[in-house]
Amino acid sequence: MKSLALLHGLWLAIGAVLLGCTVSEHEYFAKPTTKVTGTVTVDGKAPGSPIVIKCHPEGGLDKEHPSITQALTTPEGTFQFSTYEEGDGIPPGNYKVTFFWGKFNAVSGGYGGPDKLKNRYSKPAKTPIELKVSGNEPIDMGTIALTTK
Repeated sequence: MKSLALLHGLWLAIGAVLLGCTVSEHEYFAKPTTKVTGTVTVDGKAPGSPIVIKCHPEGGLDKEHPSITQALTTPEGTFQFSTYEEGDGIPPGNYKVTFFWGKFNAVSGGYGGPDKLKNRYSKPAKTPIELKVSGNEPIDMGTIALTTK
């Protein structure tokens, strides 16, 4: 009877694969996340244009199943981190948080040019902003005051 149930399960799995109904790698390897939000100011004011924020895990990316956590501020400076889908948050861990304030390039679909923050916060080794995520209670980082001077 066990072998019949195993064979039935195998046929269901094969059928799902043939029909394209497989579990995505994201769903299989995704780590639990915690919502993290905050606000960024530059020289005491809202930035007025988006700032790219990235979280760099201590010890580097998971080699087998890496994930990138990032956010883009609103012109008012508010943000929420995303890892697997918009606004889902950050997996548990300790992070260095970097900031890049450039211009949007419509051709590449990214932000480039000189950093208006003068590269003060653009490298994990240089940024003073750190984040520790543990548990599943939402985290409000409050106001992160960046400077251009």
